[in-house]
Amino acid sequence: MREFRYIELAGKLRTDILSGYLKPGQFLLPEKELCQVYDISRNSLRQALELLTNEGLLVKMVGRGTMVNKELDISRHGNTVINIVCPQHSSYVLKALPILIDMFKEHYPNVEFRQFATAASYEEFLQDLANFGVNADIVIMSNHDMQRLPLDKFLTLEDIVPEQTIVTDKLLQVFSHSSVPYAIPLTYSPVFLACNPLLFASNSLELPQSNWSWEQFVEAAKAMTRDSNGDGLNDIYGFGLSSSIYRWPVLARKHSYQMRQEPSGMLNTEGLQELLDILQSLIYREGVSPILAVNDWELLAQLFDEGRLGMFLTTTLTTSMTNASFPVTVIPLPTGPQAYQGNLAISNGMMIPKTSSNAKLAKQFAQFTLRIDYQRRMASEAKFLSIYSQVNEEVWTERERNVLGMTETSSEPFYFMNEMLPNPLLEQILEQEMNKFWAGIESSGEFIDRMTSILHNALAQDVAMSEISP
Repeated sequence: MREFRYIELAGKLRTDILSGYLKPGQFLLPEKELCQVYDISRNSLRQALELLTNEGLLVKMVGRGTMVNKELDISRHGNTVINIVCPQHSSYVLKALPILIDMFKEHYPNVEFRQFATAASYEEFLQDLANFGVNADIVIMSNHDMQRLPLDKFLTLEDIVPEQTIVTDKLLQVFSHSSVPYAIPLTYSPVFLACNPLLFASNSLELPQSNWSWEQFVEAAKAMTRDSNGDGLNDIYGFGLSSSIYRWPVLARKHSYQMRQEPSGMLNTEGLQELLDILQSLIYREGVSPILAVNDWELLAQLFDEGRLGMFLTTTLTTSMTNASFPVTVIPLPTGPQAYQGNLAISNGMMIPKTSSNAKLAKQFAQFTLRIDYQRRMASEAKFLSIYSQVNEEVWTERERNVLGMTETSSEPFYFMNEMLPNPLLEQILEQEMNKFWAGIESSGEFIDRMTSILHNALAQDVAMSEISP
């Protein structure tokens, strides 16, 4: 209700003062300008200023205006704390979040940050924190994590506005529900093929150009795979293949298989067996990919950074793009004659729980992620893609942007997994049921038959449950 707008304004000004954004001795804007900035009546503004004056935060200076109390002892009020829930093993949290926090503290010096890592579901973790008296103010998660969250427990963020046009509307859509935004996009990345050019050169291989074939890709991977120390075991591999459902479907698409959900709700399996046979052959017959690391993307990233992988299917969000030993280079994905256009992408976003103790400050922190100066530092120092095209053009080379499909001449659509598989049940069953296949103890045909049966029963059960639900 508008008659209580002064309480809302007082809360915002109180946060600005206690966070250090408004400093002791600093004058506020004149009343007329404050009314315009905050779209509030003069009467409500004066009520807000009076409330903060009575709290000792403001001082009315006759003939000069309203000033933050020079004698204000911030320590008496305690530091303002932002509690951030972060996913474990997140490159964004490790490399980009510290930059964001440092820049924010330059403007809000009295704000302290506490981080809580979670590998469990966010819903359970948020409740566990609340049981210990800690309310999360910020939640950082991937686009696929958001699909599993109860959105009614989070604030809508339509009032947080980007400074520039975002690279694609899909980045906004993937963090929205019914066109209402529940998260701010932080960064994104298509899945791409990173390589170690030194391993290519040492094996007399040229870096691939835009149209290299699957046969050339396999031959290059075989040429780089070797036993470098003579102990009878390969310790250098041509390719690092990840079993993650957010990785291998890109190779599938570039070969001949288009992952999608059929109108019936089932998974499209046309061409899937041929593709899986090829992937399994790369691991077990050709031996060009380390078997143990297939189910462990962290180990794959470590092996790549150590110079033990010639090529690595990855994203900027999981791979260090700066390496002291070799220049990490982005190369094109191999394509077959029946390849499908388009790439798979992942993204990180920022949400604010409704139970936040500092929702206003949390929104200011979220707004800060959209500042172009932060996006520049994130891209140049942490080597992540910016959500702004202008920044990517400044930081990433034309060749890199071309290979990633980010220039006009190479523009290629990218898809998020929830576009390919709108029903998360398909994604969940694929992740759970492919372990035997990746372990090499189940053929592609056996896996597809078993997975199809499981999926059919699960969908039938879902329909039955929906019919008896009130």
